[in-house]
Formats: sequence, structure tokens, C-alpha cells
Amino acid sequence: MKIGVAIRLIVNLALSHLVLCAFPAWGQESGKEVGSVAQQKLNPLAYSIYLPATLSLGFGAGPRRDTQPTLSLQPRIPLRLTEDWRVISRSNVSIIHVPGPEETTGLGDIDVSLFLTPTKTAKWVWGAGPIVQFPTATDTALGTEKWSAGPTAALLYVDGPWVNGILVSHLWSFAGRGSREDVSLTQVEVEFSYTFSNDWYIQTSPTFSHDWNAPSGERWVIPIGVDVGRTFTIGSQGITVQIGAYYNVKKPTGAPEWVLNTQLSWLY
Repeated sequence: MKIGVAIRLIVNLALSHLVLCAFPAWGQESGKEVGSVAQQKLNPLAYSIYLPATLSLGFGAGPRRDTQPTLSLQPRIPLRLTEDWRVISRSNVSIIHVPGPEETTGLGDIDVSLFLTPTKTAKWVWGAGPIVQFPTATDTALGTEKWSAGPTAALLYVDGPWVNGILVSHLWSFAGRGSREDVSLTQVEVEFSYTFSNDWYIQTSPTFSHDWNAPSGERWVIPIGVDVGRTFTIGSQGITVQIGAYYNVKKPTGAPEWVLNTQLSWLY
């Protein structure tokens, strides 16, 4: 699969989510839950369709300390099961550029998470379910060539301008190319955010990861940083613009030292 095909895949996925927005059937409720645009954007279990597009620039990557761009689409779609329960679907589709002597660009592995969560509105919000990663990468350097799955769970505290919480997942490979290393990856995303009365918000949302099969000293990615963003409402359409920077305190060899993220997102 070439890069043009990968781009078309992301565009088609985006259009499919726009169709879902226009036709809120298939178990979806027509109204969004109460909460500001920023709160719905920052809460990974919020009952609203959320479509963010993120451009990440990693600095100091590879043996030549190059810049590594990644374009990601991470849609969130809620589905109502019963009056008491709903499912939140979160996906991650990325186009990745790997710099270096054998540089390559293409589609990475796609992962999908499903969270079963109560419909009752409360300050404490939780969700749990499976995560599955598909070997969709268009180059061996861009993915694992493994089918992987495991559990994922989230616990959040949402109160007024605050959205704080943690999201944990673990992937084990169960099929795929035998010559590639098995997958055993734990990821922990921590969220602390505050929304101001003028529609600006600030957050820190690092994702810590631990590769259990990597050599000692190469297993951890530990970033620290901050994001700043602003929300807008055009009619019933919520839009957010965000920029942030993270420094990898600990990382494997070849990973970027700094990452600059810019994001444009839509809420329906």
C-alpha cells in the first residue's frame, strides 16, 4: 500500500465519521451530554462524536537527529446500548515518516479501543473493554507485523473546569509474522486539565509506555509537557485548536527527544 492509498484511507475514515454525525442512528443519541466543548474534548469517555487531526513533529530522531512528522486521526464515536450502558469507540490511524538512511513514509498499525461505560452522569467516570491493534503498516519500519489485543480501562474525575484521570492499556501479540518480535506493550495516559471561563484550557496529557520485550534500558518512554488550547462554537459545531510540547525524559535509542503537537478537532 502506497502513501497515497494511506491518505485516501484516512480521508475515507473521516468522511465515514461525518456521515455518522449527520445520521445519529445506529444506537446513537441525537443530543450531546451536558458539558462545555472543552470538557467533552478533554474527556475520553464523553458522549459526543469527536474527530481530532494531530500533526506531531519529533525532533532529534534517529542516528542523524532528524525531524520525524506523524499525522494522526483519532476519532471517538459513542454508541448507546441500553438506557444504562453505552460503548465509546476510540481509534488511532497514523501516517508516519521515519527519517534516516533508509527513510520511509506510510500508514502505521491501526488500533481500536472499546470502552463499556455507564450512561449515568457523575463526577467519577469509568470505562473498560478491549483494545485491538491491526498490522496495517505499509512498511516493516512502521509497524509490528503482528495482530495484538488486550484490556484497556479508564477512570476519570470530571468536576466543573477540571478533567483529571488515567487511561491504561496493554497489548499482547497473538498472530502475525513469526520472524518479528512478539508484542507486549503497556501504555498509561495521564490527564490533568483545567478550562478557563474565556474558553481557553491548559492540560498535560503524557502517555507513558513500557515495552516488556525490549532490551534493558530501551523499554521506557516517559514524556513530560503541556498543551494549551482554545474552543470555539459555530452554531452547534464545537471546534478546538491546540498546541503543545513534550520532552522525553526517558526513551529508547532513536526516538525523538522533543515532540511538538498541533491539533485541530471537531465535536458533533
